[in-house]
Amino acid sequence: MTELDPTQRLCELFATALELDDVTADTDFFLAGGHSLSALALAVAVEEAFGVRVRVRDVFDAASPELLAARLAGLAPGTTEPAVPPQRPAAALPGTEVAEATRWLWLERQRGDVGLMAYTVPCLLDGEGAVDVDRLTAALSVLARRHPALRTVFVEAQGEPRAVVTDGIPPLETVDLTGDEAGDAGLGALVDERLTVPFDPSTGPLARTTLFLRPGGRWSLLLLADHLVCDGRSLEILARQLVAAYADPAAAEPPTEPAAHRSPDPAASLNHWRRVLLPPPAPLPLPVRGPRTERAGSTTGTAVREIGPDVLRQLTHLGRRHHAGPFVPLTAAVSRTLAGITGSTDICLGTPVDRRARLGAHEAVGFHIATVPLRLEVREDMSADDLVHQVAQRTVDAVDHSEVAFDTLVAALAPPRAPGRMPFFDVWVALYPHIETGPRPPDGIALRGGPVPLRVGMFELSFQFVEHPDGMRLLLQYDTARYAADTAERMVQRLADEVARLLRDPAEPGPEAAPATRSFGGFRFDA
Repeated sequence: MTELDPTQRLCELFATALELDDVTADTDFFLAGGHSLSALALAVAVEEAFGVRVRVRDVFDAASPELLAARLAGLAPGTTEPAVPPQRPAAALPGTEVAEATRWLWLERQRGDVGLMAYTVPCLLDGEGAVDVDRLTAALSVLARRHPALRTVFVEAQGEPRAVVTDGIPPLETVDLTGDEAGDAGLGALVDERLTVPFDPSTGPLARTTLFLRPGGRWSLLLLADHLVCDGRSLEILARQLVAAYADPAAAEPPTEPAAHRSPDPAASLNHWRRVLLPPPAPLPLPVRGPRTERAGSTTGTAVREIGPDVLRQLTHLGRRHHAGPFVPLTAAVSRTLAGITGSTDICLGTPVDRRARLGAHEAVGFHIATVPLRLEVREDMSADDLVHQVAQRTVDAVDHSEVAFDTLVAALAPPRAPGRMPFFDVWVALYPHIETGPRPPDGIALRGGPVPLRVGMFELSFQFVEHPDGMRLLLQYDTARYAADTAERMVQRLADEVARLLRDPAEPGPEAAPATRSFGGFRFDA
């Protein structure tokens, strides 16, 4: 135990997690800007400092240093021993074993339920500052040496994926548009063209970077990677570290990462999911226009709706009241939208959880997320405030039990699974923060931007909230074989209405459930 007073030590840890200079003993973590994932990072830091097992639930229920200090006094000592590396089998196999989440993603890919392009993680960044192609190439090489994931390929051995780290450095492609008559008008087509080229996990490289030199001294950088070696947070890490390596290659030396923590009790987490997900939720009777004839997300469209800065500030405030970020009230609005459309009170959504804090991989590029279901009860007599609170609670529980890989969850619970449909949920929801590397250093560069919508997807219906400097953008990606464009537009309009209801009077009950004959059509088919 640290020699400092526990409350003082917790104040230091709170300040670090919140990126503040200091906090007081009564500072509420969530009102000060914390959310579920920063709470996970705080829980890991507290666990390391005090030697007791700490979950996100503990931070959620005791959100100030003084309250958490009192709670820690009643916690039993936990284990923070480094995870024991798995023993290699007697027969020599290529590469190394992969994490359970990576194995699940690889297996999903082998099943062929989703188009290969759906596994691309894309990001388009606008650059600031005069860019030197040679320096940028050198900086990318530094990142490839620092992050083995960028040099990894996957081979199959005895029916299982194995990760093999190569010496190859992903090349930089440069496209000069400065003398092109089309100029910026052709940039979108060039980006789309590169998005349609899938990665081959067995040969690599699994990352590609394209520099677009645009008229007027402007430039953009397209980062593409296979999901097996990259996730959304990886793009933020790459952008920030690329700027640092461009300014000073020595600044990008690998940091000393703490050892991964042993999973506290996988059996207990699996029992949690049994309680939550059994019996399995029924497929939602969504307003599709025909039976499934192709794999989910083979061809998608996008319905777009802007969420202005004032609305985003109100959503953030509402989330903080429930010890969460804007993801929670946005997910509440999605669940209420789906309940109104389908007449169902049992809404189960899929969402990603970043597990870097638990894995001790804070600044590592790779696939470090877990897919978790959020099962919600959305009743017509439930106030918006009660619904947001429920979403916050379920999100905390999902984060705390995210060590169970999704394929392990599916194998253990064995839910019915129709071809092309994800087990447990029909709809995906995710929030993507705006990437902003900060002020440009002298003789350096700066980057800002975000993800690029794909023409194919892993899900039939995906609510993607993307932050940008002027607020947030909803991208509703839908399977065009299953949903009409006007149906998707009505969905985003209904979601906008539900957001307004949440903010107008969160203590009031929501609107009555939709009648059997709903306001917009489309035949109902089993998923």
